[in-house]
Amino acid sequence: MQNVNSEYSVPDYEPDPSPVGDLDGLIRLREQELRPFIGRMEELRLQFINDLTDFAIRSYQEFARQYVLKYPEVTLALSKDELASMKARVAVLQENASKVVRSVFSNAKIWWHLEPSLHDTSQYELLGNSDVGNRFPEKVDKPVRRVLGELGKVLEYFGYNVTTTVPQKKGGEEFWFSVPDSELSAPEPYYPHLLVWSDEMQGIIQKYNTEYKKAYVIFVEIEKLKAEEKKQQASQLWDST
Repeated sequence: MQNVNSEYSVPDYEPDPSPVGDLDGLIRLREQELRPFIGRMEELRLQFINDLTDFAIRSYQEFARQYVLKYPEVTLALSKDELASMKARVAVLQENASKVVRSVFSNAKIWWHLEPSLHDTSQYELLGNSDVGNRFPEKVDKPVRRVLGELGKVLEYFGYNVTTTVPQKKGGEEFWFSVPDSELSAPEPYYPHLLVWSDEMQGIIQKYNTEYKKAYVIFVEIEKLKAEEKKQQASQLWDST
């Protein structure tokens, strides 16, 4: 995949001192212009969810095998029945991958178009190069790792030196959990190691980022128009009182 590292800035925009009625018409016009971008971004969101589901199914199997080889002493200490049970649990996790992905990615805050707001315009860029490796946008990468972290529960259950909750004070555990933003929230499973998204996932986010930047320009204009409209309404109310 090609890396995206382009400069981007929202141009300054100052609404014309038009009458309130004219501003209302301009707002509706800009909102109409924004609507197709929102629609395309929603299509990309659904595509990403589908491709992530396939990626998770493959990753659960691949990462489980990696840990079987990474900790051979744990593997050899398990009976054949226990290993068969572990395989069965990984298979169940694969079967439930779609449910896990949709649950995690139902959070509207991941996707700008679901709750448009004024933010840093670089939040969906794919960065990095051959020297430093890939850097995926944290806003999406973190929930991707949350999905993959579900495997940690299986590895932890079968003794593979992983903890998905809090350290057990036995030393040397791999921390497969993320610290929540709120103290009232419990730690969540989280894949902590080097991760490279699939080419399909990278391509979708690149397209989403392109649509996002174009939509953001229109959204900024809409917000400034709305702010100007409120000022004019306040002025008219004051003058008429």
